[in-house]
Amino acid sequence: MAGANVVFEKKMLMGCTGVTLFGCLLEIIAVSTDSWLHFHIVGGLYQNKTNTFLLRVQSGLWRVCRTTTPNQSDSSLEKTDCEVHNFFPTRQEIMYDESIDNQILDYMRTGCAFSIIGLCLMALVHLFAFYTIRRPRYIIKRLTALLHIMTAACVIVTNEVFIRTTEYATDNLPGRIPKTAIHWYGYSFVISWIVFVLYVVAGLIFLFLSHKRKPDISGMENTMAEEDEPMQLKR
Repeated sequence: MAGANVVFEKKMLMGCTGVTLFGCLLEIIAVSTDSWLHFHIVGGLYQNKTNTFLLRVQSGLWRVCRTTTPNQSDSSLEKTDCEVHNFFPTRQEIMYDESIDNQILDYMRTGCAFSIIGLCLMALVHLFAFYTIRRPRYIIKRLTALLHIMTAACVIVTNEVFIRTTEYATDNLPGRIPKTAIHWYGYSFVISWIVFVLYVVAGLIFLFLSHKRKPDISGMENTMAEEDEPMQLKR
């Protein structure tokens, strides 16, 4: 019975690691795609600078794509152009560009910074997870659980900052999100929330399975209990 529990625990850890690897792939997709925010402008928004109407916009953490047309009655003239966000504009650009200010730039930089930190933690957490499966010491399991929770925290910070960015732009920057625009969050945003849930659940499972074993019987359970004993270094 004890041996079966050990095998079950190992399978659970391997399953969690497989799920979080899949979650890491999902987060890479979410961070690198432009479907975090979509908005459609009812009737279009005329732009004097380009003599076109702005129809639709989709934005990600790193890039924004705008669909414009010179004639709203002819859909074949619609054109989509994408550009990378300018995270470090000059003072003059901030002064004359109605779509940015210092507050929105702080939000954008924070969201991108935490997305990078989260991806780095995902790489680190899997190194610990693989080591835990091979050498299941309880202290390593708890450390791995903590890294899972820290990774989930970075993901939720990225998501919440993006929400605040959207709300701030809606209320204060009509040049970025016009008042007539109807906006909604895209699949990249949804994927990032799914990744958050996966890492929280995995962290809780690692923490639940991190109990210290006592060598009370022989066999596999006793061998794994020895892994939980402190190591003594000898000269």
